[in-house]
Amino acid sequence: MGKNTGLGKGLRALFPDDAVVVPSQKDEVLEVDVEKLVFYVRTNNVRPNPKQPRKSFDRIKLEELGASIKEHGILQPLVVKPETKGYTIIAGERRWRAANMIGLKEVPVIVKDLPPEEVLEIAIIENVQRENLNSIEEALAYEALMENFNLTQGEIGIRIGKSRTAIANTLRLLKLPQSIQEQLAQEKITSGHARAILILEDPAKMEAFASEIIEKGMSVREAENRIKKMQSEGLVKPLQQKKDNSSGYIAEIQEALERKFETKVHLSNRGKKGKIEFVYSSLEELDRLLERLGYEKEN
Repeated sequence: MGKNTGLGKGLRALFPDDAVVVPSQKDEVLEVDVEKLVFYVRTNNVRPNPKQPRKSFDRIKLEELGASIKEHGILQPLVVKPETKGYTIIAGERRWRAANMIGLKEVPVIVKDLPPEEVLEIAIIENVQRENLNSIEEALAYEALMENFNLTQGEIGIRIGKSRTAIANTLRLLKLPQSIQEQLAQEKITSGHARAILILEDPAKMEAFASEIIEKGMSVREAENRIKKMQSEGLVKPLQQKKDNSSGYIAEIQEALERKFETKVHLSNRGKKGKIEFVYSSLEELDRLLERLGYEKEN
């Protein structure tokens, strides 16, 4: 299967319009294109993806989903990857967990034999689009994409449908001490609180301020005002202002080009001069890039 799997276009691209339901007794031997089929497999033959970005599942919400499944069935099939034994979930772990809770013996699935990076991308897309990840889980997922598959923040933004700035702001949360990351994951504080805490830079001051926010029930606005007061009193160094915004301008242009051409772009400038580099990893990507640039091959 090629790379053109509809990533970045939402989960709808994963489900074929002409899907066919196959009885469960035939789920082990199929002589048709399984990527256009919805069929039933035994629930215990399906296992979660160990790299699933979402780590916590609300039991009450799972029970509510289980009740809905008991009443109406699973309305949207799971997307799974075939393994030597059984299947690994690409999208739909909540449905699978809820099905297990109510003792459902079979679940509907669509099979997608995808490379590891696309499995992780789809798992992130599903959770981010449905707002199922907490901020730390989301940041860890982005970090995994960068470290495991050498993606830039701009490339992640293209796949997820968010700006490079939004990706960068989320990744900054991983600079928080572990205790504050846990408080954020447990929703004791919000991302807004966390961004205010990051200004303190010193881990000990961060932890003390996070405790103060929780104890006093501070709003984000109150936390920000508290930081400003500490800065005015000289207790916290004010953020250094850049002499110009050229780096921000270059970053915005780079992000816009990466979105337009759907490939990695490097911009560098020295004074009034600079260069733009387009990066491709295959001849197919080069052909697509040349087409978007308006280049026509000579016969």
